[in-house]
Amino acid sequence: MSVTFLSDERGAVTVDWVVLTAALAGLSIAAANQLSGGIASLSGRLDGELGTSSISARPSTQVLASMSFTDADTEHWTGGEVISPLDGLGEMLVLGAGETTTFAFDFPDDRDKAIMSFDLIGGDSLDSEVATLKINGQTVTLATGKGNGTMSFSSPELDGITIKTSVVSQGSNLGGSANTGWKESITTVTITVDTPGETLTFAMQSGANQAISDEFFALDNFNLSAK
Repeated sequence: MSVTFLSDERGAVTVDWVVLTAALAGLSIAAANQLSGGIASLSGRLDGELGTSSISARPSTQVLASMSFTDADTEHWTGGEVISPLDGLGEMLVLGAGETTTFAFDFPDDRDKAIMSFDLIGGDSLDSEVATLKINGQTVTLATGKGNGTMSFSSPELDGITIKTSVVSQGSNLGGSANTGWKESITTVTITVDTPGETLTFAMQSGANQAISDEFFALDNFNLSAK
């Protein structure tokens, strides 16, 4: 074989490429015909949905209730009395001896976590009396008011419920009595409930055994939100 033949670039290669290109073009047209109907139908439905649907961002936290019991605001509450037993703290929801207050709220079905916070006040001559806090009928914490104006908490381990407490004030006479030996405590309690159900019910029962003028448990600055 001569070197001239091996190096010769002349020939009819372009004819082969024309045939191959024509075949590919034909296959592309056939595939397009098969797919065009389905794509047109899908795009039409998508256009219709986008034209009729409203898309809005859901806020991460939804406030359901917020109350400081001013002007005797006790919507959703039963039991207790709104009064001002401590100088300068304003109105609060106060429980007498052995009394129970209950808060019930229809929980939105598109949320799965409830966050409840409030100030729990122990007033005057409490000496180890206990306030029992419940969620949907289940005891979630026991708050013990001490004679030195402090409050301790005992909470069982419960699936889907967490309790956090933060001391606002303790060991001080806040004006509940002229007897300066009687001291008060204020503790912010936060209760988080997973999957609370259709209705969220909170209850607090006072274990005080004397009249409100001598000792009491009370709630203030109550807030409920959902996530």
